[in-house]
Amino acid sequence: MKHIVKISLLFILFYSSNTHAQDYFEGVIHYSVSYESLHPNIQKQVLERNLGTSFTAYILEDRYATIYNTKGENGWRKIIVRLDEGYTYTELEKSDTIVKTKFGNSDEKLIDVKKNTKPTKEVLGEQCLSVTLTTENTDPNAWYTLHSGTYYYSPKYKLNPKLYEDYVDGFWNEYVERAKAVSIWNKNEFRPYFTSISEATSIEEKEVDKAFFNPNPDKVIKEE
Repeated sequence: MKHIVKISLLFILFYSSNTHAQDYFEGVIHYSVSYESLHPNIQKQVLERNLGTSFTAYILEDRYATIYNTKGENGWRKIIVRLDEGYTYTELEKSDTIVKTKFGNSDEKLIDVKKNTKPTKEVLGEQCLSVTLTTENTDPNAWYTLHSGTYYYSPKYKLNPKLYEDYVDGFWNEYVERAKAVSIWNKNEFRPYFTSISEATSIEEKEVDKAFFNPNPDKVIKEE
């Protein structure tokens, strides 16, 4: 009888462990990006070349990375967000230096944040709600003054809000607190220059090797 109880407990622990491990999204999402210029001196082609027409997000519960297919003189751009460390690493393909930045190292001010119930948007067959964030950049040397972003999400692709509490860059913690999920359709307006729309084109739930989220060991890390 004791052996049966022990086996039952082991089964429950194993099942609970696997259920918890699958609570939050882990996988790869591919996005396409389009732009609209709001400034007469900024051409759409320049935005596409320097910011990229697509990017790929690699996501684990406590970290994620995005690779943008930028075609400018610096090549592609990779950004690693380590929620477990409190740092962001930015790598440019043709640079021998990786910039390490502590969360919160910006001059943005939150103007408004709200969870929208309407309208919904269908993305890859999922009906999505949205969160809108509006921020002001108080740095007089910043390239934009006001940012407004609306981010559509499906609760199917869950994030852990607890791990995002300190990720205040762009007030993304405010988004995650309300959505609790990965955004899969985003409209960002950087006034007075341009608007971008990024939309998920494919979503694959899969294991992602943690080594992918380590900075390139062949490059120098410079902390800002």
